[in-house]
Amino acid sequence: MSASVESEQPFRQSGWRTVRLSAIDAKGGARTEVHISPALGCNMLSFAVDGTDYIVAGDLEPEPRVLGSPILYPTPNRVRDGRMSFDGRSFVFQPNMGPHFIHGLVRDQLWQLDPPCADDDHVCLTARIAFAPGNPIYDLFPIANTLQVTYTVMPGVVRMDWLVRNDDDAQRLPFGLAIHPYFPVIGPRESVRITVPARKWMEAVELMPTGRLVDLAKAPADLRRTTSLGKLNIDDVFYGMQPDRPATIDYDHSGVRLTLLASELFTHAVVYTPQGKDFFCIENQSCSTDAHNLHARGLERAAHLQILEPGQSLEAWIEFRVSQRA
Repeated sequence: MSASVESEQPFRQSGWRTVRLSAIDAKGGARTEVHISPALGCNMLSFAVDGTDYIVAGDLEPEPRVLGSPILYPTPNRVRDGRMSFDGRSFVFQPNMGPHFIHGLVRDQLWQLDPPCADDDHVCLTARIAFAPGNPIYDLFPIANTLQVTYTVMPGVVRMDWLVRNDDDAQRLPFGLAIHPYFPVIGPRESVRITVPARKWMEAVELMPTGRLVDLAKAPADLRRTTSLGKLNIDDVFYGMQPDRPATIDYDHSGVRLTLLASELFTHAVVYTPQGKDFFCIENQSCSTDAHNLHARGLERAAHLQILEPGQSLEAWIEFRVSQRA
């Protein structure tokens, strides 16, 4: 295998600047290429294997729209009415999706990079963002903490290793962590099939979970069974994901399977399959939508909010793996 790193360059025709990580399979010569944008929240704008991109970066017309695979932290998905509380403190965010606040505080921030690394079998890039006095995101979430991710690229694989650290001297850190990858519809829509082997569906009213975990027989879709995107039109949270039962995407048009592996932290998955779009989403989440508010109501199992004491840290990982189906 050969590996290389290219420093920040304009991404395609967008002007978005990315770091390119690439690995070439010594056996077949297929190239795996990943583009990371530090200024756009350390977003992975591209994950291409042998010339096929499995991430939709976004577009410039009719107006710029960044998609990619945003990092959602410390509040994945929606926060009801932009308000939440923890340990007797209130946190207020400006609504940006109707009456609610969505997708966290780091997805449009500049991340700090370490020098990239390259070895015989991989290439990697580590980036971090700190919530600290003087940083505007600290004003909104005034608990000192650091989020770090290491992207590692190997032939057919991109892996994200996460570290969350509570840097605060006195306060506990309540958080959720997620990614929001936009996967492409390749070939006829009905030829793309997904499997999300969760254990429960989260009942929701106007996309806000109630905290009730429902048997999949009563869900809008039971995605334990491989399901075509053809007529699937959902935007729902599923609960009970396990490392040994990952979500998968089958592209029957090309015979490719994309496997979405994740560590045990990521118990939830949001599945978004809008009709008429060239993308769909399967989002590994460590928690529910509106997790802080569900936790405050005593719904700790459904919320799965993570809490770190001062000085504590937590590690987790997500891995995308492309393979040719037998």
